[in-house]
This record gives sequence, structure tokens and C-alpha cells, in this order.
Amino acid sequence: MKKLLLSAGLVASLFAANQYEIGIGAGKHNVTNSPIDNYNFLNVRVGKYLPKNHILRLEFEKSEKILKNTESLTRVLLNVEHYFTLKDSKLSPYAFVGAGYQWVSGAYRNDAVADLGLGTKYSFKSNLNAFVELRGLRDFDNNDNHFGAIIGVNYLFGDSDVKEAVKQVLDNDQDGVSNDMDKCPNTPAGVKVDSNGCALDTDKDGVADYKDKCANTPAGVKVDSNGCALDTDKDGVADYKDKCANTPAGAKVDSNGCALDTDKDGVADYKDKCANTPAGAAVDANGCTLTYNFHITFDNNSAKIKPEFVDTIKKFAKFLKDNPQYKASIEGYTDNRGSVTYNKKLSEKRAKAVYEELIKLGISKDRLSYKGFGPENPIASNDTAQGRAENRRVVAKLYY
Repeated sequence: MKKLLLSAGLVASLFAANQYEIGIGAGKHNVTNSPIDNYNFLNVRVGKYLPKNHILRLEFEKSEKILKNTESLTRVLLNVEHYFTLKDSKLSPYAFVGAGYQWVSGAYRNDAVADLGLGTKYSFKSNLNAFVELRGLRDFDNNDNHFGAIIGVNYLFGDSDVKEAVKQVLDNDQDGVSNDMDKCPNTPAGVKVDSNGCALDTDKDGVADYKDKCANTPAGVKVDSNGCALDTDKDGVADYKDKCANTPAGAKVDSNGCALDTDKDGVADYKDKCANTPAGAAVDANGCTLTYNFHITFDNNSAKIKPEFVDTIKKFAKFLKDNPQYKASIEGYTDNRGSVTYNKKLSEKRAKAVYEELIKLGISKDRLSYKGFGPENPIASNDTAQGRAENRRVVAKLYY
């Protein structure tokens, strides 16, 4: 027995250090068509882990009293084992095949042998497992068949290659964390994990790095299934940056998620029906400059204000007094009859008449201006008397 253990130790030293397993087991063989009796035996083995789930095993076996309870048997086997991993299981089944030589004391002949079999291992710890295997062995020269079973334990010595092999048995999802420590089994292949075997989530947004299409999301920000900050109104600005939530679909926005207002009139571009309003112009809800129509009618070729229209001008003067933030541009217009040059001069005289009336009513000159536009910008058709009357008008454009 001492010689057997010493031989196993010497062979183990031939294998690469820290890359093997050593085991011991006991078994029994039934022998057919042979003068020798069924026998019990002791098995000692040393195995080296190889790539692709293989182990090269060197085994020594010793049995006493195999023939009429007197002769002994010593056997050496070299087997190649291929093991399989089972998902979420500590079991690892395997198959093996090999050959060797046996020495028998007494009349029974020494001979070459071959064996094959099936087995399974059960992992107690990362470096300790129990094994059970069934074996068939052929003794060629003696023409015997040996059938038996072995049960035993293996101790794993791990570093580099063997650790990788052990992982394949004990780490089903191959993430580098053994099954007994892995709190997140079935991590996809190649995914980086923490010490608990869970996929890394660097920005702590609840979406693992391998799924996260928006790395480094700020802490506390709500994200979608891709790890990207939510953008509820789909304007391209994440909710946590969006100062104008619920922007209508399709509206162009600035970096704050607020609808663009190119002409700075306080009406967003998507609502603005009068783009490029001059700076400071007061506008209505459509973004168009506020216009006050005095509805004054003038006699033909006249710029004199009739008494019945003075109240209209007074109302506007009161508005300006009540709202000192406004300035007004008084604009005069005519119909299209007559020359453009003449009509522009006439429209300017009419605008000036209203301008001067406002000054008389106490409005400061620095808040007023006037200009004539003649037949420009008609608001009605010049083909009818009523339309031409509407076009002969004086209006005020308000500005801040």
C-alpha cells in the first residue's frame, strides 16, 4: 500500500504543478469466464486538466486474494476523461476510455488491458468532489472481462488552467463566480460581473452595462430598458434636463427642451404665424404684431380728423397711459387710386394728424412715431367702394 501511494506521488510530480486533481476510491469487479474470483480493489488516481473539458488520468489499483484467496493484482491505467457541465447543477457526468497493464502474482498471466466507462461527480466545494463510475475492462491475454463500480473522492489543486477547468464544472454560466456564490445565475457569456456574479451596472441605473446604450447616466435619473434617460415628450431632451415638459410632438426645442422662439416675441415658432417679428414688437397669441385700427375715415384728399373720431383716439391715448411699457408707430394707408407717390404723402399726413392728436392728449413724443405707406398692405379689395374705404385707414403698431 505504501508503494502504491508513493508511486502516485511521484507521478503527480510529473504533471504541471497546481494543475491537477488527486483522488482515491474503492471498487469491486465481477469477472466472467475466468479462474479468478470477483475481487475488491483500491484505486488511486492523479488527473491533469486539459482544454475542452478533458482530463488525463493516471490510475493505480491494488487488490489482494484474487485467485483462491491467495494471489494479488497490481494495475496501472492511463485514461482520458471527457466531462460535461449541467446548467444550474453541481453534478458533472463524464465518460472515459484508456488502456494499461496489470501484474498478477501466481499462475495468472500479466497482461495489457483496456477499459472504458461512465461516471459522475458531485461538487461539495470548489476543490472537493465525490465520484461514482461504472467500468468495463478487457484482459486480452487471459481473455477475461471485468465489470465493476468505483466510488471515491477527488481533491482539486487549482491555478490557471485547472481553475478554468474547475469553473466549467462549478461555474455553469462561466462568469468566473462559482455556483455556490453566484447570486445571478445564467449571466450571458462574456458579460463582466461583480463578486456576486451579477452583471456590472457602472452608472447604477438598474440596467446592466452590457444592455446599457447610455453609459454614465447621472445618479437618480429614470431610464428606459436601454439605460437611456427618459424623454417623455420625445423632443430629444431627457426629462431630467427638460425645463419645458410636454412639448408638442415635432416642435423644435433648445438645449433646455423648450420650444424655439427665433424672433424672441414670446410665441414659440411652432405657434408663430408671423415669423421674424421685429425685436420688441408686442404680439398676439399667434406671434403677430398687435395692431390698433382707429377706424377713422377721411374726406377725399384730406388729412383732417373729423370730430366724431376724436373719442377713438382718446381711448388709445388712455391705453398708452395705462400701459407705459408700450410705444406706438402710427401708420397711414390709402386705397390704390391715384399715384403711389401722392398716396404715400397723403397717408403720411393722415398718420401725422393722429400722431399730433395723441401728443395733444398727453402722450410723450419719445413713445410715438409715424409713417405713410400709401396703398401698401391692403386689408380689403380695392375693386369695391367698401373695400377701398377699409384700406383708407390709420393704425397703430405696438412695441415694447
